[in-house]
Amino acid sequence: MMLGKRIIISSLFIIVLFSLAAVYFNREMKNEKIHRGVNIEGISVENLTKLEAIEKIEKEKEKEKNNLNLKFILDEKEYSVSYRDLGFKADVKGAVDKAYKIGRSNNVFANFFNIVSAGAVSKNVKIEESFNPQDVAETINNLVDEIYLEPQNASISYTDGSFVLSEEKEGRYIDSEKLKDLINSNLRSETAIEIPVIKSKPLVTTADFEGIDDLLVEFSTDYSKSIQNRKDNIALGASFFDGMLVKPEEEVSFNGTVGDISVDTGFKEAGVIVNGEFDNGIGGGICQVSTTLYNALIRSDLEVVERYNHSRPISYVPLGTDAAVVQGYKDLKFRNNTNHNIYIKSFTDGNELKFQIFGNRGDRDYEVEIIPKLIGTVEPKVIQQYSTEIKEGESIVSKKGAQGYSYTTYKEIIKNGEVVLSEQISKSNYIPQDRVVIIGEGKADESKDEKSEVKKETEASKEKNKETVTAEPAVSGLN
Repeated sequence: MMLGKRIIISSLFIIVLFSLAAVYFNREMKNEKIHRGVNIEGISVENLTKLEAIEKIEKEKEKEKNNLNLKFILDEKEYSVSYRDLGFKADVKGAVDKAYKIGRSNNVFANFFNIVSAGAVSKNVKIEESFNPQDVAETINNLVDEIYLEPQNASISYTDGSFVLSEEKEGRYIDSEKLKDLINSNLRSETAIEIPVIKSKPLVTTADFEGIDDLLVEFSTDYSKSIQNRKDNIALGASFFDGMLVKPEEEVSFNGTVGDISVDTGFKEAGVIVNGEFDNGIGGGICQVSTTLYNALIRSDLEVVERYNHSRPISYVPLGTDAAVVQGYKDLKFRNNTNHNIYIKSFTDGNELKFQIFGNRGDRDYEVEIIPKLIGTVEPKVIQQYSTEIKEGESIVSKKGAQGYSYTTYKEIIKNGEVVLSEQISKSNYIPQDRVVIIGEGKADESKDEKSEVKKETEASKEKNKETVTAEPAVSGLN
């Protein structure tokens, strides 16, 4: 009896609840706004139009852009980037569309369930969030610049008689692809992202200096009176050899090391030698680098495989000890003929260019003296040209000309104060420059305009003379 009464009461209760639910459902179905009990990310949007809901949610998301940050950590140092800088995006419109569609499907039973259950227990819609790929890439680039450490090679210095070895240091750079994945997968995370880095090894380590125990030689030349472009070229050219490590039997090419000499690679216009004449060209001054290096090489008794002299005498070293270089034609090549690695350092300060060569003192337990000897001279030819623009009986020297020289250079090996070996290391020929004289064949009277024409003809004769020199190829050195 009691069981039947309970069943009747329960049934009546269910009927009443269903009736109330049906009434609620029928009334709510007439609501053209978002149904009751619907939230977006915990924010109520019930009884709001879609536009009202979008405006309300976007205000909240705008606050988050300014207040939320993504944190990064590396070696206990923390970095922070705002969501705004990461291009934080929230698909508010998409979430509002989903919220509005709750209870508005084509399935009446599903609509009934969703509307009634939302009224009893709130339904929450998630917003799809992301970071802008371009802003993420820019953030990574900024971190790349801040995190990057260039590997430092081990190095040797020799100052005031003190021989100092500096150890190498590892470098590092960010694994950009991995960091991008971590950023995109850690949206809303409050835990700092460990920045993924890749270690980079230095090219030269302290192990490479095993056996190097002394400064074998240093040699310097002066370039203080050079124009600034030439100074810049010298500094740039010398930098390619600073910190160079050369293994036993390894051969080094000067041109191969410096590479392309052009404006694109940083070289500038300065004095060069063309057809035995001084002119301007890209890379002027690089020959002072090769010459200074050459003098350090021969004084440390390293094997010089290839070397050329200039066509004209240069002033910064004695004749017979210069080394001209021209791309594709003249090179300076040398080989490490010792039993240990050698190490080269270069220095430039706007006044002095210096090369130091370090090695094993046991490989060079002697001194080297370089002796250039003048073998002969060649007088310049005298070329006569004629002009009616100059009065008969007068002449003008348009080109002074210069002597040519022949040198043979020797090295002496000195041990315990005695010369134990003397041998020839090079021959150098500097071609003479023709003397050009213009002889007058003109009348006595001559206007100023005519004199001007003489000057033009004189300049033209210089150019013609330059083009007809055949003793050297077109380019004979970068001075």
